[in-house]
Amino acid sequence: MRPRARPLAAVALILCGLLLADEVDAKKRPRRKKSAAAKTVRPNFDTRLPLLGTRLVAFPAGPGKPLADRACLACHSGDMVAQQRLTEKQWAAEVTKMAVWGADIPQDKREELVAYLVNNFGPGAPKYEPVLTRPVGR
Repeated sequence: MRPRARPLAAVALILCGLLLADEVDAKKRPRRKKSAAAKTVRPNFDTRLPLLGTRLVAFPAGPGKPLADRACLACHSGDMVAQQRLTEKQWAAEVTKMAVWGADIPQDKREELVAYLVNNFGPGAPKYEPVLTRPVGR
């Protein structure tokens, strides 16, 4: 054998050995049994539930609703706002924070938005009842 052919022969032997080892491992792996017919799986949840992400709570009518729709619903569902039940001071802080984070709330409209949120989602608002949704991916 020529001197240059030796390294190539060694590489070829190593590759053959790796391929054979892989074949042996593949034979040892358990194989999945293929069923003749696809099994029908019954869901273990109420299929009448709405899909996750469905908008369920619409903001109530009143002065400030269009502003609240534009400012809040661009990023949050109505459910997230409805469950807060914050005081006027807390809503004012929340509105300021959201404006800093990029919410479309003009400076001269912030008091109007806070008044709307306190009136509809303040401490005296009815208790929030979350709506059940389907499991993800089903």
